[in-house]
Amino acid sequence: MSLEVDLKDIEKAKRLLELCPLQLELAQAAAMNRAILGGRTALSKGIREQYIIPASTVKGKMTMKKARGGLLHASLTVKGSPIDLMKFRTRISKHGVFAQVKRGGGGSLPHSFFVGTGRAGIYHRASESRLPIQREFGPSVPQMAGETHVSESVSDRMKEVMETRLPHEISVRLERLI
Repeated sequence: MSLEVDLKDIEKAKRLLELCPLQLELAQAAAMNRAILGGRTALSKGIREQYIIPASTVKGKMTMKKARGGLLHASLTVKGSPIDLMKFRTRISKHGVFAQVKRGGGGSLPHSFFVGTGRAGIYHRASESRLPIQREFGPSVPQMAGETHVSESVSDRMKEVMETRLPHEISVRLERLI
């Protein structure tokens, strides 16, 4: 994922703030931080458009590293392992287990069952014998975020926020100087 910024905006800002290079760095850092926040929101919304999962579960797998005056580098990292199937939409009845991970999808899991004691969740038998049993999982957040329409929307949103916030942050700092 890459972010492109129009260089003429940065050149204009440099000319305006030649006397105050620190203010330019602070304005860039603030705009980058807002772009990262916008990207996090866009990523969460993009995933939840396709998958039935709570926003808290998605955002809990993201870490943000914010930019600051001396370090103009900001990042949004998504890490995580497969998510327990119980975090998605599941129904348990006497007829079996129904799970829906993606919107418009879902179906019954004929060989799965719910265990309510110990580590509660949905399990299936790993072999013909009674034991061992294995827990059922859905996709991980990085896997969901890797879909092309999600990553493109995040990139577009971050670029849009950066382009609108940089002139704003520069003007705020110029007003403080005057």
